[in-house]
Amino acid sequence: MKILRRVFSFALLSAVVAVVVVVDRHTGSESVGASSAIVDFAGFPQVVDEARISTSWFCPGAAAGDGIDGASVTVVNPSDGDITATLNYLSDAPVDAQTFSVPARSRQVLDVLRGRTVGVVVPIVEIIGSLGSVEQELVYAAGDVTSQCVSQTSNSWYFADGFTAEGSTQRLVLTNPFPESAVVNVSYTTTNGRRTPAALQGIILDGRSARSISLADAGAQNEARLAVEVEASTGQIIASRIQHYLGAGRLGYSTTVGIPMASREWWFSSGRTGSLASELLMVFNPSDSNAQVNVTFFGEGITNGLAIDQASTAAAPSTAIDVPAGEVVAINTDSIADLPKGDHAMVVSSVNDVPVIVEHVLSQRLGGSSFTAITNGVPGGLVSTQWRIPSGVAKGTRNALSILNTTGTDGTFTVSASGPGGQVELPQLVNVALTAASLITVEVPDDVQDGEVTITATVPVVVQRRTARGHGLVGFGIVGALPIRSR
Repeated sequence: MKILRRVFSFALLSAVVAVVVVVDRHTGSESVGASSAIVDFAGFPQVVDEARISTSWFCPGAAAGDGIDGASVTVVNPSDGDITATLNYLSDAPVDAQTFSVPARSRQVLDVLRGRTVGVVVPIVEIIGSLGSVEQELVYAAGDVTSQCVSQTSNSWYFADGFTAEGSTQRLVLTNPFPESAVVNVSYTTTNGRRTPAALQGIILDGRSARSISLADAGAQNEARLAVEVEASTGQIIASRIQHYLGAGRLGYSTTVGIPMASREWWFSSGRTGSLASELLMVFNPSDSNAQVNVTFFGEGITNGLAIDQASTAAAPSTAIDVPAGEVVAINTDSIADLPKGDHAMVVSSVNDVPVIVEHVLSQRLGGSSFTAITNGVPGGLVSTQWRIPSGVAKGTRNALSILNTTGTDGTFTVSASGPGGQVELPQLVNVALTAASLITVEVPDDVQDGEVTITATVPVVVQRRTARGHGLVGFGIVGALPIRSR
């Protein structure tokens, strides 16, 4: 195992901030804002450390019509007792379901498509009790995809980044897991402003069903910038996005659940710049108030910034980036001359307390080919000392884990893997030093067991991981770990 990065925090200086904003800005209007969630941070990927009668996991779904080779959900049981769960298959057909058990300290991988070749299938896993976690995995020639599932519905969902340029496709998947019908309104923002197509207003989403909507068919054709807002005026739903990138600087496949609410702080620990890399932070302001944000970087060689205050998880540069109400601003990290090339972490913070939506887009050419990875950020309220990776990490993966100390206090972290014998600490990854405001990337040992991986730190951290695309393809996907929250 090699620890590749240990560095100090960097706050963006005012002269640098001035060159960051890409000219793409798009108009829009009002949104329900950040008040729509049932509880704080409901709808975000997380594990709640409390006793429950049952726990539901809502996954983004799989589009059989895209020609994917397979889709599955991985259900992990890290406890010492067996758990019982039900997998529900939601689509435009009558609901089907199967009940299964997951033995202690093991996992079950269940097929989602079951031979289906058309339409979208959305898996929902209902676990009796509060133990267990779930992730979705797709096998596809354009790149395998690991996606997070969430355990809470919402009446609002947002997507800061969208893309239908040069034949690339994007579909919105709306899922209603409840018996009663929901009424849904969809709008999107492009270079021509905000649109609310009549066909996307007052959509009746039947109970226990899922529906797929092509954004190109809804009028958003050949768009390199495409932010989407989904609001359920009646009921609670799940909204997810399925994208196939075919050109205009992007290549690959992406599936993700949307973002349920805006936040004043977004953390990313798997950034990268380089001569063949293109990195964007897409910042969408869905409110009717102008927002201002700044970006702070963490990485090797980044030393000319403000230090993080010990009482705060973010430094505040003196100059901010304007994000007008209802618009999207693309922050291009390639334009920052003082930012060293290589891996880094970032936090996007609202200066004037207007919450925003932020997604990270990384495209890179490697070995004569290219790939694109899209990542949702971690809101500041979900920064945690404990993180869980349900489907584990691939053996011998380089730079598999990116662990960022979000504080001004030195700490340590330990990586453990679960197996038949229980949770075992990985050699050389026990009480690893994690200095204040530092980023470390970790390689996975070749002998790590297949199973859930847990990261435990003595200070609040953010953890993201890189996943293999398979099929001999270059590059990687980026997926967040699940923060463990105590109520």
